[in-house]
Amino acid sequence: MTNYQSLLTEGEGYKILPGFIPSKLISSFLSRIKDLYPVRASSSNKIYAEGEKIKELPDISVWWSQIVSEFPESIAILKLVQPVIQSHFPNFVHYTNDVVFIKSKSTWVSPHVDSPHRFEKYNYDKRLLGIQCIISLKDLDKNSASTGLVPYSQKRDFEINKCYTGSYDRWFLENCIQPDLPRGSLLLYNCRLLHSSMPNPTELERPALLYNFLHKSIVDEIKEIDSVWTSNAQNS
Repeated sequence: MTNYQSLLTEGEGYKILPGFIPSKLISSFLSRIKDLYPVRASSSNKIYAEGEKIKELPDISVWWSQIVSEFPESIAILKLVQPVIQSHFPNFVHYTNDVVFIKSKSTWVSPHVDSPHRFEKYNYDKRLLGIQCIISLKDLDKNSASTGLVPYSQKRDFEINKCYTGSYDRWFLENCIQPDLPRGSLLLYNCRLLHSSMPNPTELERPALLYNFLHKSIVDEIKEIDSVWTSNAQNS
């Protein structure tokens, strides 16, 4: 059996399970996304905004919806993902999930690390503390905005403020890959892995479903400082 712990820490930093979620369940989830709306967004020149401030952006290239944890389909998908996490990462628990949309013709790229490493206390902490899971809701590849990531980059340190100011953009584009993710695939990766939404040259907006898992020892602490909860008007 593949050692996922070693793969995410010492190996490439990510794992793909193609076609992991049944197509019928994906279709059912997609039928709901028309009701989603931006609560966090970024413009083409990387201005980030939440809530009503989004209306002040010059445009929107990438946006995140409200938390979709209560969608029946989201719960059903989580029930399929959790056994994978629990069997390989028994000390990790589900933290949150969302949907990220990349606008048609967006050229937005913003390589970064994810929670908890986007917070100063854990920015350079090399322990495996966060696992991000992406579910592809359609067939994705480099020509349709598949997630970009740099293999083995979890072994390096990336200052979070420099992520946000674009200091790593050139290096990222020179070294990243965009793996093929057939509809329903599960991509899971170490949250220290440098990654980014990628340009969407297609005529259609690209949605993807996200699940985040954190080491159970830090969940309460991160929840107190993570704006994802306040921006989504969630208090629990």
